Amino acid sequence: MALKSIVAKLWLSIILLLVVIIAILGIGLFELEENFYYSQVTKNLTYQGEQIADLYSRDPGILKNDEEINRFSQIVNSHIIVLNEKGIVQVCNATTHIQPGEVFQESELSKIFKGEEISKIGYYEHFDTQMLAIGIPVIRNNQVMEALFIYAPVAPISETLNSLRNLVFWALLGAIILSSLLAFFLSRSLPKPLLRMNEIALNLARGDYSQRVTVKSGDEIGVLGASLNYLSEQLKKNISELSNEKEKVENILIGMSDGVISIDTRGKILLINPQARYLLGCDEEVKENSLLENCPSLLHLNSLYLKVIETTESTKGEISYGDKTLAVRLSPLFDMTGDLTGVIVVLQDMTREFKLEQMRRDFVANVSHELRTPISLIQGYAEALEDHLDDSPDKQTQFIHTIMDESNRLKRLVEDLLELSRLQSGRINLDAEQINLTQVAEQIQTKYNQTFIQHQIEFITKINPDAGTVWADRFRFEQILINLIDNGVRYASGGTLTLTSEKARNGIQICLSDTGKGIPEEDLPYIFERFYRADKSRNRETGGTGLGLSIVKNLVEAHGGGIAVESRLGQGTKFRLYFPDSLKEQNQM
Repeated sequence: MALKSIVAKLWLSIILLLVVIIAILGIGLFELEENFYYSQVTKNLTYQGEQIADLYSRDPGILKNDEEINRFSQIVNSHIIVLNEKGIVQVCNATTHIQPGEVFQESELSKIFKGEEISKIGYYEHFDTQMLAIGIPVIRNNQVMEALFIYAPVAPISETLNSLRNLVFWALLGAIILSSLLAFFLSRSLPKPLLRMNEIALNLARGDYSQRVTVKSGDEIGVLGASLNYLSEQLKKNISELSNEKEKVENILIGMSDGVISIDTRGKILLINPQARYLLGCDEEVKENSLLENCPSLLHLNSLYLKVIETTESTKGEISYGDKTLAVRLSPLFDMTGDLTGVIVVLQDMTREFKLEQMRRDFVANVSHELRTPISLIQGYAEALEDHLDDSPDKQTQFIHTIMDESNRLKRLVEDLLELSRLQSGRINLDAEQINLTQVAEQIQTKYNQTFIQHQIEFITKINPDAGTVWADRFRFEQILINLIDNGVRYASGGTLTLTSEKARNGIQICLSDTGKGIPEEDLPYIFERFYRADKSRNRETGGTGLGLSIVKNLVEAHGGGIAVESRLGQGTKFRLYFPDSLKEQNQM
């Protein structure tokens, strides 16, 4: 048993307390026992002495007989001496070795003749030992005539007292041993619930909140056990709530479209969500608890991070990473005391916004260019006519035709813009009817025959009999196909254009594919935007207005359908158009 354990400390404390108490009790008992025993012996001898003195006062001859006085001496187990007022021995038993008539020194003799009884313990030279002396006055005719002394040796009394002391000592020692055993078992039983509580507390520290203390009493230990159980319940509840909140935060961070990175003041990455990894292209490189300066893909954040650490103020900026443009905002994090604990970084993918802004600029530039060129031509030829620069009829006719062509170009551009505006605002009415795709394909072949021959394009149709008709607005449907075919003719010279149809779920799918040069993958998400040209090298004469595909997309969606595009550079492009049967059902109602 280790001395530092609570069992040893409690047991030793109880033993020490018991020893002190029993020692004090033993000393008190010894003193009380000695006083009590001497008192009892004195009382007995005094009583016996009074009886002998009374007999002697009535019959002085009773002690004159040696046999009688020796008998009395044996009864009281003491020496008997009778002295007169001058200390002369009148009577004594044989064991005193004193003869009558001798003088015996007794300091308390005068008190006896005053009628007092005495008792004392002292050393008597005649007996050469400690003696208990009892003095009794012998009264005759109401006068103290003699003094009767009884001398009892102290040694036998001391031996008896020592025996009693030994008995008490061993009794007390036995009590100490028995109490020690009881204290040992008691001290071992008391810490058991404490040890159990300690075990449960360690389990709590390890994250096990299921164990409980069995409370068997209402004392302090029982109250402590109940409190520990309550603590365990509250910890379990709070940890569960924290885990739920943490899970919610993690789910929010995972589901966020923005990237989030948390960095402490030492540059250690505490948290990075999947979107941040995606935006920065560092799925495997950056791990939590990595240092910012050790992650090459994050080095462009280091200067902004150091600025926030130095100024403790938010900052923002823009960074380019590969083909992405990211908006970055860094904000300091503070604890409850106001001390800086880290920096939170929010990354927002602004690539689309920047592209759209560029497209807006291109749109303004394209519109300006598309308007400026025909307007300039119209103005120039109109001024030429006005100034009669060339009065020949042929030239004037040529000028007028040019003015008409450019006016028509302006008209088409304005009509396309107005059409697109109406489509995007939803201000369009559809007159749905059943359209035969084979007939539409034949009309396209007839209408574009010269164009196909001019561009050496082979037009192929593969109409599935089960998907030979489509419910749509005829004018809008033809507008969709014409825009797509015009687009295909521009990019598929010397190749093929293929129109196919097939049954789709709750509708029909129409595909128009070409074997042209294809569209770069990075341009595919933007080809349906206004004035977006995948091939920037094409001029305005061959590149159209840049509104065709945007109009196609909006027209298909106005029918409740959808459009998708697949393309590979050097292999061609395929447009998939889906038209649902819902217009058929609406038309039949």
